[in-house]
Amino acid sequence: MGAAVFGELLRERRLSAGWSQDELAERSGVSARSISALEAGGRRPRMSSVVRLAEAFGVDPDTRARWLAAARDAGAEEPGGADTPAGARSSGARSSGEADPPPFPRAPAGPGRPTVPQQLPMAIRHFTGRSRELQALDELLGDRIPGCGAVVISAIAGTAGVGKTTLAVHFAHRVADRFPDGQLFANLRGFDPARDPLDAADVARGFLDALGVPAPRIPADPDGQLALLRSRLAGTRTLIVLDNAREAEQVRPLLPGSDTCLVMVTSRNRMPGLVALDGAVPLALDVLSRAEARELLARRLGATPVGEQPDDTDELIELCARLPLALNIAAARAADHPGTPLGVWAGELRDSRARLDLLSTGDGHADVRAVLSWSYRALDPRAARLFRLLGLHPGPSVGTAAAASLAGLPLPEARRLLADLHRAHLIAETDRDRYTLHDLLRAYAAERAAADEPARERAGATLRVLDHYLHTAHRAGCLAYADDASWQPLPLAEPAAGVGPEELADRARALAWYRAEQPVLERVVDLAHREGLDGHAWQLVDAQASYLLKSGLWQQWQRASETALAAAERTGDLRGQAQARRWLGQVHRSQGRQPEARHELRLALDLFEALGDRPRQGRTRLDLALALGEEQADAEAVAESRRALELFRSIGDRNGQALALNSIGWYLTHQGEPREGLAQCRHALELARETGNLPAQSSIQDSIGYIHHQLGEYQEALPAYRESLRLREEIGDYFLQADIHTHIGDTHLALGDSGAARASWLRSLAILEHLQHRDADAVRARLDALQDPEPGPAPAR
Repeated sequence: MGAAVFGELLRERRLSAGWSQDELAERSGVSARSISALEAGGRRPRMSSVVRLAEAFGVDPDTRARWLAAARDAGAEEPGGADTPAGARSSGARSSGEADPPPFPRAPAGPGRPTVPQQLPMAIRHFTGRSRELQALDELLGDRIPGCGAVVISAIAGTAGVGKTTLAVHFAHRVADRFPDGQLFANLRGFDPARDPLDAADVARGFLDALGVPAPRIPADPDGQLALLRSRLAGTRTLIVLDNAREAEQVRPLLPGSDTCLVMVTSRNRMPGLVALDGAVPLALDVLSRAEARELLARRLGATPVGEQPDDTDELIELCARLPLALNIAAARAADHPGTPLGVWAGELRDSRARLDLLSTGDGHADVRAVLSWSYRALDPRAARLFRLLGLHPGPSVGTAAAASLAGLPLPEARRLLADLHRAHLIAETDRDRYTLHDLLRAYAAERAAADEPARERAGATLRVLDHYLHTAHRAGCLAYADDASWQPLPLAEPAAGVGPEELADRARALAWYRAEQPVLERVVDLAHREGLDGHAWQLVDAQASYLLKSGLWQQWQRASETALAAAERTGDLRGQAQARRWLGQVHRSQGRQPEARHELRLALDLFEALGDRPRQGRTRLDLALALGEEQADAEAVAESRRALELFRSIGDRNGQALALNSIGWYLTHQGEPREGLAQCRHALELARETGNLPAQSSIQDSIGYIHHQLGEYQEALPAYRESLRLREEIGDYFLQADIHTHIGDTHLALGDSGAARASWLRSLAILEHLQHRDADAVRARLDALQDPEPGPAPAR
């Protein structure tokens, strides 16, 4: 079909509607002169004009398709053709085979030229980093499918102050020459504290004005305005930035129906509806990496102070939570005082209570507290309460079940509210059912809790969260160490109302819970002590002591034990003091501080004797035997072990007897009585098997393997070691596996298999180096000696 055919279709439709050419021009925005020329067949139709005319008539999809086909057959004109009305902007329609637009902006509007809006705000001179995000946006443009009719949309979402607008504007300036029909920008005011969000029709009117549409041509009704905007954008190469949107419904009516446009939406909220229904490509914006944050400060303050003060720079970055807004405010303060060391500014920010006061310039948009408050005020009241209470949680992360207990909510409701906070970018999801807040958000949440939650409510939330971790840790210990004679759980009071301890089905899930929560448990112990809930403090340490011991987490164990001791002493709790003294003795022994270990263990033994707690007296004596053995006081170690055996026999504790017999056998071997030692260990193994004590069986098998090795019975040693290792792996005792790998390597070397010895020692070294344990040096010495072509005898334990 040619231009004449399209002209006939247009004329027939206009006459059928009973409109004059002037009336059609008024309704469509296409000039009456252009309509006359099109109907006469004297001008090739422009695609955007075809779309506007079709929308003005409200034609059905089939008719619209026939009109577009007729226009294509006629050879539609390029942007700026003569059917463009005066003052209307160029549309830049292009076919699927059209080359990329020229790399320069369209000339500005003037007499006889279409209006080309250039509304982008000023780009930020010190824009830093975001290379991954910029690459993703570049790829988005590269993935455009001309002719498909679908607009390209990027939905940039992130927390307050993370730099969403800055990124969108920076990218828009970078690619502006690819959109010669102009760039439109609107702040939708989705989270403005003083004004209501803009509705789509208000934005459409502003855009139509920027596009040069005369006021009399703009329909009075909102739907008409939005339809006219879509008509004006059809077929154009226009970049549209919709900044600070609150919800998808605010954005959706403004989306052009053209695959030649790019729409960038920024919001503090995730917009799953825009992604699911409108094909938007989500781009989640996180805080800066450390390297990007360092580069930002270097650009703001100069490379010299940043490069010469690396530690202070890094501390300043972390105190600002790597949030661009906070970093820029801190940099502005520092720039006002050139020559002041960065450590001074970092020192001021260390006080979390004053940090938000300092991260403000007095301008609401350059005030971290104010900017965060806009997101907080937009929350549903129940979500806002949960956000406040999360400020009472010690961090660094919180699971869904713990958050439910903190707020005293049913788990499903807590999950929904956490999802709301996640969509609002007030919390970040680190794993399934696990969330975190950066430090500035946590400080703001704590402020809101102090201001908006009564003291009684805050105290109740703190008690609930402590009860949650105490009862869940107790449950985890009962599952993970049920067959371990060293696990002796304490009786606990009922948890507070509203607390839901986590359901842990088996040993594997219990150990996984300990691993995930270990950083949290450390802070929870401090929180309990700080809040004066000292019973919770030392009981929380008791509930995780076995995990810390068997995982080799010595530093965490020592800090927790010291806090537990201080808490128990403050309340005069003798049982808590006894437990804490024993833990400290075990830590000192494991770290090679044997005099300190013996001192703490004897104090613990005295307290357990005063309490009449004979099971723990016996186990403390075995701890003393270990400390004495580390100092080669083997005879004293045997004596302590025999005293423990007598205690366990007197109370019928068969698990304790197995442990004591193993200790006796081990130190008898070191005294030069391996055959007698082997007999004691075999007796111990029988008892451990009868009681089903897997950790004890593993320890005893290790002893039996060691004694066979000392007797030169290497073929008998290996099966015992391997069974010991199998059991340690089954029960998840990470640290103790290293010792067994070392012994297996010693035996392989004695059998002449240096390759197998090396492999075993390397496995041991990997564990010990990960734990930064002192025994790593002895394993390295074995590996170094293996380089000697004539190695000496295997080192003794």
